[in-house]
Amino acid sequence: MARNPDPKPGRWILPLVILGMVFFTWAFVQQLEPPELLDDTPVSSTTSTVATTPTTLAQETTTTTLLPPDLNTYLDNLLGDKDALADVVTQMNAVNSDWDDRAETGVSYSQTEEDLIAVSESAVVFSDAVELHIPPAGIAGLVDAHTAALDAARAVASAADSVLEGLRAPDTGQLRQAALVDFRAAAEQFNLAVDSINSIITAPTGG
Repeated sequence: MARNPDPKPGRWILPLVILGMVFFTWAFVQQLEPPELLDDTPVSSTTSTVATTPTTLAQETTTTTLLPPDLNTYLDNLLGDKDALADVVTQMNAVNSDWDDRAETGVSYSQTEEDLIAVSESAVVFSDAVELHIPPAGIAGLVDAHTAALDAARAVASAADSVLEGLRAPDTGQLRQAALVDFRAAAEQFNLAVDSINSIITAPTGG
């Protein structure tokens, strides 16, 4: 029987298997797609700087004029008279408008006369209230402004009575219309006089 020159014939099998596995792995890797290269470009960080502009809020300065009690009462009374006159003017305009449009409104002569009597009486009450006010002394221009307001108040009462007399006149309405114009003008003069008084009293004084 011939002798086997290699006492361990199976010792080459394991290296061959390992070699085959290495070759197979290398061949498999070669078939794969190459990996995408990451962009190594450094990302620059942008810092936005917001400019802050300091905002200065302008503080409004309100000057409040503190009036002596007598001046405050005097002015409040006149401003109240101004509101009362506005009501009288509204009533006067409404009555005359209804009478002028009596073909549409259907208002009667007797109703119009009654309404004008009431308006005339309200005008007298207004004028009498203005008569009661006495302007405080020692303020430049106040007496003259008060006189203008008083004259206008009297003219309002007189014109209101003339409107009533114009309604009763035998003409076709000319006297009433003319008296109505005078009434409105006197009311406007009173408002202007009170505005002037208000400015005189509340005007800041130097010192």
